[in-house]
Amino acid sequence: MRKIALIMDGWKRFFTYAWPSGILQRIQETNEKVNLYIFNSFGNWNTDQEYISGEYNIFNLPELSDFDGIILDLNNISSEKELAEVIDRVKQSGKPVVSIANEIENFYFAGIDNAAAMRKIISHLYEHHGYRKFWFVMGPTSNYESVCRTKAMKQFLKEHGIDYSEKDFYYGGFDYQSGVDGLKMLLERHDDLPEAIICANDNVAVGVCETAASLGLQIPGDFCVTGFDNFDKAGFYYPSITTISHIREEAGYLATDILIRLWAGQEVPRFSYTSAELICQESCGCSQGSARNLREHLKEQVMYGIESGEFNSEVLSLEAEMMQCSTVEEMMCCIPQCIPSLKCDAMYLVLDNNINAFKEEAGEYKWSLKQSNDGFVTRGYSENMRIHFAYEKDRKVDLANVEVKNIFPAFDCKESGKDFLFLPLHFGKYAVGYLVIRNAVYLMEKQYLFQIINVLTGAIENLHKKEQLEYMNRKLSKLYLTDPLTGIYNRMGYQQMGESHFKVMQSKKKKLLISFIDLDRLKYINDNFGHEYGDRAICAVARTITKYSGADAISARTGGDEFVIVQSYETDEAAEKQLQDMRTELKREKEQQRLPFELSISVGNVVTDPEKELSFEDYVKIADEKMYREKLSKKAERKD
Repeated sequence: MRKIALIMDGWKRFFTYAWPSGILQRIQETNEKVNLYIFNSFGNWNTDQEYISGEYNIFNLPELSDFDGIILDLNNISSEKELAEVIDRVKQSGKPVVSIANEIENFYFAGIDNAAAMRKIISHLYEHHGYRKFWFVMGPTSNYESVCRTKAMKQFLKEHGIDYSEKDFYYGGFDYQSGVDGLKMLLERHDDLPEAIICANDNVAVGVCETAASLGLQIPGDFCVTGFDNFDKAGFYYPSITTISHIREEAGYLATDILIRLWAGQEVPRFSYTSAELICQESCGCSQGSARNLREHLKEQVMYGIESGEFNSEVLSLEAEMMQCSTVEEMMCCIPQCIPSLKCDAMYLVLDNNINAFKEEAGEYKWSLKQSNDGFVTRGYSENMRIHFAYEKDRKVDLANVEVKNIFPAFDCKESGKDFLFLPLHFGKYAVGYLVIRNAVYLMEKQYLFQIINVLTGAIENLHKKEQLEYMNRKLSKLYLTDPLTGIYNRMGYQQMGESHFKVMQSKKKKLLISFIDLDRLKYINDNFGHEYGDRAICAVARTITKYSGADAISARTGGDEFVIVQSYETDEAAEKQLQDMRTELKREKEQQRLPFELSISVGNVVTDPEKELSFEDYVKIADEKMYREKLSKKAERKD
């Protein structure tokens, strides 16, 4: 099974769904055993550089040498650094590469011939209408298509001896506002009007027309306006916009055809162009109206409004449901439940296992007050990635905690003609994981996924912060109740935990064994060997107590050399054996650490009686008194 990687950046918050649609069409026509893998970002609409970095990181996910061919749509990437890095990675793959709508050195090209198409427009205005005075509202100077279109205009003007200067050109974007700003700026620069304004695309053309109307200017009465791309707004705007029509899917279709022919060992020209047709309409005075079916368009708009309203309601429902979820898996289950219009074969959520750092606290986990995002990578993806959720053909699949070292073999598919869409999940610049959707072209066309991804990412980040806060609260509570030297409970912990345990066992009519333990001769050790040795002795006792206490035991250091154990009572024999094991263990500690003094303890045991009305502290005092009597006995024997 051959694999094609499509690397693309969305147009702002919209998918350029025409490319994968054309690619899949060509695959299905040829019956080639090929699957499509789409790596899409939305990096060019946001001004937050960390967000942009997190989006573009999806391009680092695939090992490009695993593919048989690569198709690029990099026309919208605004970052020169990101663009250069993607191109360099693609070149290093050694695979055949086709670039859509953007000429890149050493790569094949599939797309519209921008220069030839633009010449059709200006030639029509020059030859049919006799216009000689032009203004131009073009796209960014860094954009390949805009550069080609601008160059074609200037070349035509030179060839026909038409005077022009740079003040006749305004360079903006491809959006409506660029048309508004462009016309205002050009009017400021000039004392009189042009005969025609040629725009980078239909969005810009509509912006020019609307601004002209607001100033009392008539189109095409005062000057004519042209666009490019034949969007719906060109045909149904009044006046309808003269434009260039081209089928965008053809670029994906041609790109795939190039790869198939290369695989077959055929010679392929470097440039393959899609068809382009000049559509002359009202904005240049060539027709009385649009050639499009208005009623059909209105019907589509009505249905689109209905679908959009339903989808927006579903997204609000999804957001509310996700906020109630306590796990990521629950969140993913909400998506098909809240968005019934979501039509896809399968959906997989792959996350960095660091997402569970605060939920599954390990004993050796080093806690700090640093932000949780320190565990996530900012370049590429962690090697510790797992599938946290899988949904296939209307049912959840148990793939939880399946490791994903690479996208293959995890997302191999035996059936051909399938598409897999990979979307980044990130907290700013930190890579959290990615969402994989099979059969996603429908969703891309409907433009549903950006909102869903935003809701999902926000919910995951909120849950992660909540788990972080809970974890930090637990840690702070533990620090409050824990002895920093030995790691067992301190006096506060023993009072809270021991008292609580005592009350529970009393209510269940069960006995407890309470032991009061004192490290013998700590002052002697400190005075003669130093406090470092005193601390080592204290820690040795704490380790011994922890090792030989029962599973439910609450062990605490209640003073400098004093310890208390509260645990379930079994038998007197078991209590005696536990004490002997502790004494033996302390002798072993002395030998292993080569301590220059004996390690011994004095112990007082007491067994609680649920039938008696004694308090927890009453029993601790009794145990303390028994320990003290043993300590006095030892002191008398030593005569010191």
